[in-house]
Amino acid sequence: MITTVTLNPAIDREYFVKENKPNLHQYIYDDEGVKVSPGGKGVLSAINLKNLGHEDVQNIGFVGGKQGLFFERLVQDCDITTNYIFTENEMRNNIFIIGESPATYTHYNDYTYSVSDKDINNFIKRFKRGIVDSEFIMISGAIPGGVSFDIYKELISICHENNKEVYLHASGEVLNLALEEQPKVVVPYFKHTNKILDKEVATIEDYIWAGKKLLEEGAQYAILPYECNHLIFDKDETYKVSSKDFCMVNWLGAGEAYNAAFFDYVERKGFDFIEANRWAAAAALVVAEEKEILLKNKGEIEERLELIEVERVSI
Repeated sequence: MITTVTLNPAIDREYFVKENKPNLHQYIYDDEGVKVSPGGKGVLSAINLKNLGHEDVQNIGFVGGKQGLFFERLVQDCDITTNYIFTENEMRNNIFIIGESPATYTHYNDYTYSVSDKDINNFIKRFKRGIVDSEFIMISGAIPGGVSFDIYKELISICHENNKEVYLHASGEVLNLALEEQPKVVVPYFKHTNKILDKEVATIEDYIWAGKKLLEEGAQYAILPYECNHLIFDKDETYKVSSKDFCMVNWLGAGEAYNAAFFDYVERKGFDFIEANRWAAAAALVVAEEKEILLKNKGEIEERLELIEVERVSI
């Protein structure tokens, strides 16, 4: 089994309009103009893993209110095993408005969801039971209100007590504290603050500093998105993973495709850090070049694998 953890999921609602104009009533009469899907980094990665052929994939976390029941059904429709703590508060909705002409993109990211101490205690108990049969555990995304910043540190500690390896995709203070438990692979995300380990990153030198610092602070391996590429770090070397040629159509979901494909490679062929990242980068390229945010199968990754280059960085 593969377990992905999503503590702060959302229902993603995409609205496609001819032209996105403020102060104007617009009407959508077509099913193609509205897309409703389960959101959250761990959820999308779980669905991608299922689409890549993994039979037993579980998503564990919080969901809330009546919308939580709807969310769970959306995830189960993707043939993912759900293992959720249901809370009284209604969970989040993220709104995306996509204009066709001119091409525009407006995103309203809802951060109103919060959970109680009782919910958190129940989740910890559920997590301990839920990971027993898991080979790999991916912890990713933001945390809801009411949850302590050390939650990922605690979850990683539980994983290590059970001899489970962890892939962590996190940011801010949650990431800083989690590093103390030495997760195997760390992927920071930082689009909200442009900071890693409390330092703003802009130049390639900044990114390389951040990657090496993540290793110093406890990560065994680090993967950093950099422009349209990735910088990857092990204890000995720094590499850049890039594509020879591509046409950027969509950036939504590329990171989740990368994470899922990395897991897919490791589960099938063992832990080869370089080759797992090549496979993951090809998967991200699939999503970047398509309008869909999810992978369909391994074949589309294989088609792009020869476009991915890995080179040592000497800075």
